[in-house]
Amino acid sequence: MSSEAARTDQAGQRTSTLWVAIGLGLFGLSNFVFIALVGRDLGPAGSAPVGVAWTVLNALGIGLFQPLEQDAGRRLAAGRARGVGANLARAVRLGLWGSAAIVVVGLALMPWIADAVFSGAREIVVVVVLGLVGQAIAYYARGVLAGSGLFVRYGAQLAADGALRIVLAVVLFVLPTQSRLLYGLVLVVAPVAATLLTAVPPTLLRLARAHRELPVGQHLGSLVGASSFAQLLANLGPIALAALATPEQQGLSGSFVAGVTIARIPLFVFAAIQAVFLPALAAQLARGDLAGYRRSVRNAFAATGALALAGVLGLWLLGPWALRLVYGDQFDLSRATLTVIAASGGVFMLAQVCAQALLAHVRERLVAIGWFGGLVVALVTLALPGALDLRVAWALTIGAAVSFVVLAGALVRTDRAAQPAPVEVSP
Repeated sequence: MSSEAARTDQAGQRTSTLWVAIGLGLFGLSNFVFIALVGRDLGPAGSAPVGVAWTVLNALGIGLFQPLEQDAGRRLAAGRARGVGANLARAVRLGLWGSAAIVVVGLALMPWIADAVFSGAREIVVVVVLGLVGQAIAYYARGVLAGSGLFVRYGAQLAADGALRIVLAVVLFVLPTQSRLLYGLVLVVAPVAATLLTAVPPTLLRLARAHRELPVGQHLGSLVGASSFAQLLANLGPIALAALATPEQQGLSGSFVAGVTIARIPLFVFAAIQAVFLPALAAQLARGDLAGYRRSVRNAFAATGALALAGVLGLWLLGPWALRLVYGDQFDLSRATLTVIAASGGVFMLAQVCAQALLAHVRERLVAIGWFGGLVVALVTLALPGALDLRVAWALTIGAAVSFVVLAGALVRTDRAAQPAPVEVSP
């Protein structure tokens, strides 16, 4: 690749990242506004089921359906780099069958799930089921948009999702309803409406048909496993705390969810990098630009490390004050707990850089192994003694560190074996 072409490619990546960052900025803000308004309206204990639902949607929704975005985006980007197409039929089938399975399992196990995770709120189980189906639609649309280079629409979809969450939450806060069901339904309506507004279905279908030539790959099973393990690890804290908390500690559960939203601010910024990162790496490898690939990975590590350090220092300095400012005086976590949660997010982001680089090499199984190892260690660490909130925070950090070590080692071995030749997206 010529130096001029490399500069053009880097400029395109910066522009794409900017558009995605704008959308993610509003989307990230919406999460703070939404959780803050729910907390102030319903209180720590009353808001806990909605906060846990928000966490479960992040964990399961991203885990199950972000592979639709990753696979579609990777295939379309590689196909565009080669001047050919990509078959998205497998991703579509995953979305359809995954959604059907969620509906059946969620409704069949509703009483048990409600009692175990949502303090008996069965209506919140329905919210989670519908929200997961909505996320399947949204993630497939984002994958097609990202892989096709339509990052203005990608950013617009995120921005519309965030704006709808803010507007709907404000309306409910002003009304004298205090309904956790209505707040929960905001998490269903916003992503679906945003997708319909910004990624018109006929456009997505036309793009899918236009990129049908490349064979369908066989990696989605491993990709779903990798994504699911990663998101379970990232969102284990609120879910574990809700399951381990006594009835008297429901307020702590609500405070922990609020603390996670404050401590994980850098993750929202990192998502802007991540959305562009994998398609860009896949395109570089498809062109045989191994030097450009390695340069992109180094730059991502540098930016992510700086972001992680800023997050940890910010929470150590301002964490308790920021928590009370945003969510109210009833929400309280120690400085130590907030700082450790921030550290877990920082290490998780570094592990994500390794994972995305491995996915560009089509090493889904290695990624799945790395995330699974961290998740297992985090679950074991929950058994350690100590205050519940700090124990959960340390479990997140130790689990993320284990995943980072495993994934970094796998990336070093994969990179050493790589040759400066096009890497096939499908076997």
